[in-house]
Amino acid sequence: MLDGTPSGVHCTQSLSAARPGKQRGIPIVNQITVDTNLCKRDGACAAVCPSRTLILNKEGFPEEVVGGNCILCGHCVAVCAYDALTHTGLPQEAFLPASKKLPAPAVIDSFLMSRRSVREFKDRSIATETLKALLDVARRAPTASNSQKLHWIVAGDGAKVHALSAEVMNWMRTSDISPERLAQWDSGYDFVLRGAPTLVVACAPEDYGWGKQDSAIALTFLELAAEARGLGVCWAGYLTRVAAVHAPLRQALAVPEGYAVCGGLMLGERKYPYRRVPPRKPLSVQWL
Repeated sequence: MLDGTPSGVHCTQSLSAARPGKQRGIPIVNQITVDTNLCKRDGACAAVCPSRTLILNKEGFPEEVVGGNCILCGHCVAVCAYDALTHTGLPQEAFLPASKKLPAPAVIDSFLMSRRSVREFKDRSIATETLKALLDVARRAPTASNSQKLHWIVAGDGAKVHALSAEVMNWMRTSDISPERLAQWDSGYDFVLRGAPTLVVACAPEDYGWGKQDSAIALTFLELAAEARGLGVCWAGYLTRVAAVHAPLRQALAVPEGYAVCGGLMLGERKYPYRRVPPRKPLSVQWL
């Protein structure tokens, strides 16, 4: 046992680096404190470790392998039913309790299928606290190897959102935009960001190979969290596409140096409720 730790609680180094003269046969890990009075040695923590950084020693306690690559996912702590583990890189107070009872599948299915792309919004801003809550959900979405590299940009003012639409149009006027679309814009209809009062944009480092995938997952989390709060959401496809080729738009968004725009969502209070779930094409599936 390391100096300064209570009996039954062990926070130690790897086997190869263990201090001479210390007690043998105890759980040996670099980043995890194990309370052997609580640990039932069921192996769950090691089993769910995605990088196999944790193994079980001869006594059945978790042990970190030498040269392991912990990705700080927190699975080992989250799965322990006995609160026997703490992780030095993940403060215990930062963990949230997991829901013990989830909605019935029929409720979840109905919620997901009832989701619509909303393009008509009330002229009313979304409260900052609501946006913070949505972003807090989005930041917990899975990312490749738990890299958590996403950066968020929020425009919470309708005038700012419209200015971004105008910048998109500055580029589109030089492209092969259809005359019909151009006429819509010139007549006062914003088909780019649909008059939304709020825009949320996800960015990732340009040299990160999973930026688009991580952003799509996180934006979907945010979208569904917004739907659950009665908000309308639509994906900002025009803005995402143009941001990749139009530097003035990236400047207007204040995209950090070295980052790329990977996706965006328009948000606001929906003007019209939807009462039915429209049909879709038959399922195309291949079973192996």
